Formats: sequence, structure tokens, C-alpha cells
Amino acid sequence: MFTAPFTAPYTAAAAEARSRVTPIPTPPLVRLVGSLGAAGSVAAMVSRLGAGPKVAVALVCVAAALAVVLAHPYRQRMRAFAREKNVATVPSISMLLPLMAWWLILMLAPLADWPVWGALLTFAAVFGAAWVLFPHVDGSRRLAYA
Repeated sequence: MFTAPFTAPYTAAAAEARSRVTPIPTPPLVRLVGSLGAAGSVAAMVSRLGAGPKVAVALVCVAAALAVVLAHPYRQRMRAFAREKNVATVPSISMLLPLMAWWLILMLAPLADWPVWGALLTFAAVFGAAWVLFPHVDGSRRLAYA
């Protein structure tokens, strides 16, 4: 039977990471609105809208994402759990790198000036990335290692 030589082995570290359960998972609504906000802001900035509407839509998307994340009660439960388990609540570099990438993409996106289909593809790609990375950015995944 043929196996590809570049197939990565299933390591013990990967198995250990997957076996850890997130004690306070990010609520699906928060994850959805946050991901929609990230995707909407970037998609608006790569579109062919005028500069004013681009910035207005992007700011509304960013504000909505931040408001939902910071106002949801799960944040209080996360802080209480972190205090109980003596886990740092200070953001780590791994939590900030995706946010820095989002900021950089927002700053470079107006250079794209893509048609509607390009903005929709951008929306889908950013939404998928934000959905996957969200528990790592908001800190809920870190609690699995407490």
C-alpha cells in the first residue's frame, strides 16, 4: 500500500492537546458574531465601495464583534475560573497574533479593490479562520490547561 512520505505522524503532544476539554467554551453566538464581525470588516475593506462607506461598515463590524465578546456573561465565568485555578488573565502573544494579523489585513485591504465575488471569497476565508481561532483569541481554550 502506498503512503505519502510527507504525512505527519500523530504525535503524543497532539493527542494530549486534543484530549483536554475546554471548561468554559466560547458560546456559539459570541463565536458567530465575532467571526462575522472580523469577516465583514475585511470584506468591506477589500470591496469597491467608496472610502467612507468602507470604513463605516468596517467600524460597525469591529464594534459589534468587540461589544458581544466583552459584554457576554461567559467572560465573568472565565475570570472566576481563572482566579480559582490561579491562571493568568493577561493576554499571551498567541492570543494577540491573530488580532495583529486582522489589523494588518484591515490596513492593507483597501489596496485590493476587488469586485463583489472577491469580497465574498474574502468574507468566507476570514470567517473560517476567525471561527477556528476564536477560542484561542478570547482565552477560553487556555483554560483547558489550568
